Amino acid sequence: MDIVQPVLVLAGRTVLGLLLSSVFGVIGIGIAWAMFVFFGAAAHTTLLIVFMAGAGLGAGLGSYIAFFRVDWAPPAPTMAAMGLVLMLLGIGGAWGGFQFGANQEVACCVGPAITPITYTAMGASAATNAVALAMGIARAIKA
Repeated sequence: MDIVQPVLVLAGRTVLGLLLSSVFGVIGIGIAWAMFVFFGAAAHTTLLIVFMAGAGLGAGLGSYIAFFRVDWAPPAPTMAAMGLVLMLLGIGGAWGGFQFGANQEVACCVGPAITPITYTAMGASAATNAVALAMGIARAIKA
């Protein structure tokens, strides 16, 4: 029973992390869209950068919430560093997801069924949860 409980806890946190990071990533994209429209930006590159930042920050926050342990509260600098790492890797995952999604489009034919922005949110969610799961496994092994 000693090995089953940590595995089930990590599996539950991973599922919760995927759900929260996906929802927060999409909310981040929505906020980024509103900022783009209401602040009067016009460049397509600005829109993509703001989308990636919004998705990455939202996905990082969702993974951070899912993998936060109330019973083991680390010092404030450790918590801040963990949140910062997850959010930066979320932005990197969003960029990777966008690059993957942009390469799925064929120039001669009808556009893809899944847009590159969807891949942006999925990439951010996958990257943050993979790193948060690795941190959770390392913490479980250490304990």
